[in-house]
Amino acid sequence: MRYLELSRWIRCVALSLLTSTSIGLTAMAQNEVHNEVALDEVVVTAHRTPEVKSQSATTVTIVTRKELAELNKTMPDMQAIVGFLVPGMASTGNTTSERSNTLRGRSVLVLIDGIPQTTPLRATSRDLRTIDPTAVERIEVIKGATALYGNGANGGIINIVTRKNRNDKPFGGQSYIAMQDHSLLSNKTQSFGYRLNQQLYGKVGGFDYLVNGVIGQTGSSVDGDGVYLSPRYGLGDTRTYNALAKVGYQISETARIEGMYNFFRTVQNSPLIASGGKYLESPRIGIKGDQPKEAIPEGMAYNHNAYLRYTHKNIFSGTNFEATLQGRAVKVVTDYRIHNEKKPRWEGTSGQATIEAKQIGAKAQLDSKLPLSEQVFTKLLYGIDFTMDRTGQPLVDGRYWVPEMTALNFGPFVQTKTTIGDLLNIKVGARYDRIDVHVPDYEVLPKKAGVERTKVQGGVLPYNNLSLNGGVTLNRWRVFQPFLAYSQGFSIYDLGRTLRDAKSDVLSKIETSPVKTHNVEVGFYSTIRGLFGEASRLETSGAVFYTYAALGSDLKSVDGFWVVDRSPQRILGGELSMDATINRQWQTGVGFSMMEGKKYVDGSWDHYMGGQSIPPMKLTAYINCRPTKHSYIRLYGMYTGARDRFAANDKGKYAEGEGKVTPVTLLHLNAGLTVDKFTYTLGIENLLNTTYYTVQSQLVARDNEYTHGNGRVINLSMTYRF
Repeated sequence: MRYLELSRWIRCVALSLLTSTSIGLTAMAQNEVHNEVALDEVVVTAHRTPEVKSQSATTVTIVTRKELAELNKTMPDMQAIVGFLVPGMASTGNTTSERSNTLRGRSVLVLIDGIPQTTPLRATSRDLRTIDPTAVERIEVIKGATALYGNGANGGIINIVTRKNRNDKPFGGQSYIAMQDHSLLSNKTQSFGYRLNQQLYGKVGGFDYLVNGVIGQTGSSVDGDGVYLSPRYGLGDTRTYNALAKVGYQISETARIEGMYNFFRTVQNSPLIASGGKYLESPRIGIKGDQPKEAIPEGMAYNHNAYLRYTHKNIFSGTNFEATLQGRAVKVVTDYRIHNEKKPRWEGTSGQATIEAKQIGAKAQLDSKLPLSEQVFTKLLYGIDFTMDRTGQPLVDGRYWVPEMTALNFGPFVQTKTTIGDLLNIKVGARYDRIDVHVPDYEVLPKKAGVERTKVQGGVLPYNNLSLNGGVTLNRWRVFQPFLAYSQGFSIYDLGRTLRDAKSDVLSKIETSPVKTHNVEVGFYSTIRGLFGEASRLETSGAVFYTYAALGSDLKSVDGFWVVDRSPQRILGGELSMDATINRQWQTGVGFSMMEGKKYVDGSWDHYMGGQSIPPMKLTAYINCRPTKHSYIRLYGMYTGARDRFAANDKGKYAEGEGKVTPVTLLHLNAGLTVDKFTYTLGIENLLNTTYYTVQSQLVARDNEYTHGNGRVINLSMTYRF
């Protein structure tokens, strides 16, 4: 028996490595829906009411709890996990900054249990790295502009659903310990890291609970050549804490009240400082050194999220009710900037910026089912949201770079879905947003010393917007379920970035118009059973999309600072994903996404959008083998293509954000074995120890951000369940 199991392992490893040789040069890991869950059975809650994925008239990607658990043991970072598993999402830049992490070339609204993590008044560019993967149940990604959540969802929604108790016993849990090393086979010091996770859950009578805590420490990051990576915005030498608590009480069979609180903190304290770096010539690296005494640790000092939610099914005939009170507070500390005479900032002084935001809100919605005939019924979702957002960008020394603004957002919405037998679903919806942004009188902080500050008279910036959406899904055949959809998105994109560079002393004269996008999408879902045998299934989805914005949100660099380019924009792209269960032992899949964007400048559409918005083509693949019932081995791969749309100037330099991007190929491995209550795993990031420049570092075209990605990183872990 042991010989048989060993032979299966050998076959799995051999075939996996053989497959990686053929696809590894253009490969990746992508498994939108886990094998055990049928595509047509997946329910999406990010639509604000449960909905079958294949009948949603939009492209949806679900990252399951099992996928999260496996990838977390290879690369425990939310940005990396989403970038790998979601077609249309830009790949990770191996940094804390998510400045170029767009979805289909547009800004994305990130939610934790429906609580916005995006700060539209002044973007933190750290929306996904706001929670640890161990606290996450699943991730739902709805692509394309959507109005259901209002401000910010021009490219789509990423809803991060936190863990919940799934057990009826009064007490249970799991303990997890992991070791990580960036240079296990070399002599680099300080590359060792660890992660400790404890989870407890249970159900007593009508009460259920779950608590989850994690503490992690990463070592100094090293590239494939054994050289320390630049610590600036890096993931090395960071200490991470996450604490999740969720308690619920089942008042009756139909009524429930639930509360959630999550705390997240991740800060860097590195023995390294950044050195060198020349774009297209040599990478910026890390060397031993000390930060200036005035500097404080860089990272997310805190991110608090909480909600209190009441749900009542059939509160009256055929109608469900839900009401939520929610809040969030976040503080981000950026890196310390030493005064540069060529690119001065903050009145010609050194300094360090922070972003602080507080949000409170209330939501109420009703979901009614209205039968029209025996075969036809309509689901009607209607409700209202209210949010107060207060955001500012002070420097550590007390000066304000962006004044503290307060936004009051009032948003009623309605969404209908009419089902005509097993033939059609027709969706129509609308949302009206009224946003009043209160800006105080403030002074623009000049870049150079001795320059008089521009004094801006404050006031109220009013925004009124009506967003519409509609879609049709044909459900007749499981093997081919096509859909057609139109949707509008709305965003007051990064308002603070505009206000801090104001040239006028009157608020009304500053260009603060919102971004409104129009999105058209044609796609399909398909499920074919028994294609390769009795236990086999093939799941496929694909889409072609087009978006247009009369006022854009592309970032461009002016004198070393990112500013918003308001030129009209249009984006055309496509996606395809396939997951095949060949038998109970073998699964494989691929994912592909590609897009291009142009903007209207000087009477012509011949100008390309920058790399901060438009990522290169991404091809992903995985192969999974289960030698025994309690073991698995999986190879992931990712290939990102080239994007060379811009010319260098007379001095051979590229404008920032318009750098030349060359292809990147990465391969990762994850394997696990369960023995009784223990699970042992091995995760290897960058299996082949490839030395490469990240896509983000290439496209930014800045010397101080031109960095390599991680070399081989080995993760060993053990989980005990009780």
